[in-house]
Amino acid sequence: MAYPSMLPTAFDWVGHDVIDHDTAWWAAWSADLLFLVPIALVAICYAQGLRNWAERTRDHSNWRTASYYTGLAILVLAYQSPLDRLGEHQFSMHMVQHNIVMMFIPPLILLGAPTTPMLRGMPRWLRLHVVRPVASNRSAYRLYRGFTFPPVAIGLFAASQWFWHLYPGLYDRALNEDWLHSLQHFSFMAVAMLFWWNIIDPKPLHSRIPPLARIVYFYGAMIPKHVLSAFIVFADKPFYPTYERVYRFLPGSPLEDQQLAGLLMWVPFGELLNLITAGIILGFWFKRGNEEQRAKEAAEDARAEAARAAAASPSPAG
Repeated sequence: MAYPSMLPTAFDWVGHDVIDHDTAWWAAWSADLLFLVPIALVAICYAQGLRNWAERTRDHSNWRTASYYTGLAILVLAYQSPLDRLGEHQFSMHMVQHNIVMMFIPPLILLGAPTTPMLRGMPRWLRLHVVRPVASNRSAYRLYRGFTFPPVAIGLFAASQWFWHLYPGLYDRALNEDWLHSLQHFSFMAVAMLFWWNIIDPKPLHSRIPPLARIVYFYGAMIPKHVLSAFIVFADKPFYPTYERVYRFLPGSPLEDQQLAGLLMWVPFGELLNLITAGIILGFWFKRGNEEQRAKEAAEDARAEAARAAAASPSPAG
């Protein structure tokens, strides 16, 4: 594909970084220290917590550690790789980025069970003078219970997507103003963490939803997302003027790119992910059921063995 030697009007319209005429899109990597340094500190804190957690009261498998760091790695790629810059030129690429942030990164991080490693790895002053007072505060606990209440979590998850995509002018403004774009990304990540909290048991904490009911919970949250996807796919004109003015790297008109964005949101990040998530939940449910059954049988065998030993022992004289 031949690229133009310049991007006319692009810098007049987009506040966030676009890909300039001297850079091929696949080389458009970023290195934002304000983003990378906190991620590095969180990664170090988790590793330090695992080292400090010598005598563990529960199992923390290697796959959990791998899941956590995979989530952080994908988070870095989502915002520092060319995907982030392509999102300023193509609505479809922006949709891919947002769905990676909302549908893949939070479950990977939560499967890493980060609570205990992070608490054990953070500086003592931070744990004692910041985290502990907040964790023991009744108002903070009520907020936690309120935001993780399943209907509230679903509502926030759905409302954030509808609000940013359909509120007049907001999405387009976020493309042009860095602070608003950052707020958009933060809100997507935050509500996604709350949503996935009820599907995954981020040990030692637990979801309040029974395992099989989590499938219903997940599908319930996907319905508003599918409806939003349909609005995007079947619209008769582009929603966001910025994407009509910047150079597009993929073939097709702005409307066709918007339709592709809606289809990506609807099918691979919607229906296909529904099936995969339901299968994973069922797998964990069967695994847990088998473990509980084995534990029950072992306990019954131990009681039977103890009873046989007691019956076989000679009675005391007398």
